[in-house]
Amino acid sequence: PGTKLISAMSPNEIRGAYVLYIGAGAVATGGLISLARAMPLIWRSLSSGLSGLSKKRADTKSLETTNSFTPRTEQSLNMKWVLIGSLAIVAVITVATPLHMNLLGALLILVFGFLFATVSSQLTGQIGQSSNPISGMTVATLLFTCLIFLLMGWVGGQYYVTALSVGAIVCIASSVAGCTSQDLKTGHLVGSTPKFQQYAILIGAFCSALLLGP
Repeated sequence: PGTKLISAMSPNEIRGAYVLYIGAGAVATGGLISLARAMPLIWRSLSSGLSGLSKKRADTKSLETTNSFTPRTEQSLNMKWVLIGSLAIVAVITVATPLHMNLLGALLILVFGFLFATVSSQLTGQIGQSSNPISGMTVATLLFTCLIFLLMGWVGGQYYVTALSVGAIVCIASSVAGCTSQDLKTGHLVGSTPKFQQYAILIGAFCSALLLGP
């Protein structure tokens, strides 16, 4: 009976009922493996960025006079502002009425956003942004979010909007992460300053949000 049922389905129906979820599971599993492999690099980057938060202004001035001063081509945004900006965005998302967001949803955005932004950046370097499986990451986010909501007993219409909002925001974060990594890679090849590239990306993302968000 199962064979007859599948044979009666169209290719699009088979994709929607089976292949899409298998692919989403594969992307999620691959993402966890990639994240585990990238953790040493991520930890070194975070440690390097966070170490600057505890340094005093005098220490920064003394570094500028030594040979350990960071070259222009390796200067990025200060990790302090990255953390403040991330927390501010999450706070705005949490209080945004149309998104029906709650604290758990905001935490899921942080967790899945960090996970799939890392995966997207790595896949962009391997297969390119045009072949980056953003849809698979989004479906995986929705599956995990809905499973957590189901375990919490959140099955009302309001939570449908919350789950979709989590998936949409993580989708955008993953896409922007891949594009940003590709931009920074290209900039590295031509000797640009990462900090100025990041300023331009922030301005572009902010303007896009102002126009497309409403």
